[in-house]
Amino acid sequence: MGFFNYHTHTTYCDGKSTPEEIVLEAIRLGMDTIGFSGHAPCPGAEDYSVRDLEGYNECVERLKDKYSDKIRILRGIERDIFAYDDNHDYDYVIGAFHNLYVDGKFYATDRSPAIIQESINELCGGDAEAFAIRYMGFAKDIARVTGCDIIAHMDLVTKFNGDGENKLFDVRSEAYLAAVKEAVDENMKLCRLFEINAGAISRGWRKTPYPDPAILDIIHDAGGKITFGSDSHAKETLLLGFDQAEELAKKHGFGALTRLVI
Repeated sequence: MGFFNYHTHTTYCDGKSTPEEIVLEAIRLGMDTIGFSGHAPCPGAEDYSVRDLEGYNECVERLKDKYSDKIRILRGIERDIFAYDDNHDYDYVIGAFHNLYVDGKFYATDRSPAIIQESINELCGGDAEAFAIRYMGFAKDIARVTGCDIIAHMDLVTKFNGDGENKLFDVRSEAYLAAVKEAVDENMKLCRLFEINAGAISRGWRKTPYPDPAILDIIHDAGGKITFGSDSHAKETLLLGFDQAEELAKKHGFGALTRLVI
């Protein structure tokens, strides 16, 4: 059984490679399945959302036909809980949450260390743990709002927290993990598949994938399943972190990474 990756971004949103470049690289690497998951148009994220949904959908469908004898291609979307309504049908949906929305204003979590610190200062008076707990308060609605098949980077709020350095807050604090457990339990009612995600690795912000090992334990104990997405924004990172993902999954009691049944 070959490699698969459901979380990729292309030049239709904020990626650096075209869909066909991604497909050709996936074939070269011996992958058996490649899924496209452009960012659904979303307020506060217009600069990295898909700018032409019709073109994106038509392109991926064309590639499905063109390379059907070489690789399985899936047309998905990464849908934020605040995404605009989208009447297209997809093979699968990745559910995500990027920016807190409070009193008519978005507070970014993953733009840069300086920007998230501004968000923490303005919304929570500099209390990063309180900000992370509020993040999880929104994240618990990912499955309900997006109707997703996979829940992405559950703890994206830790992107600039460092690997075990707790630059912003303690990821093992009792209050934070209680909020995480509530979010996991709520999402599990509708979606049991969570993603081990290497997106921060490719950007140089982390050396380990999301989510934190403590969260993997929470997901496992709740009966959740794990899949993997490199969150690739260029063809060069299609298989980034695969070894780490498989090692983490096994270490935390998951028998294997789960494939979508479509």
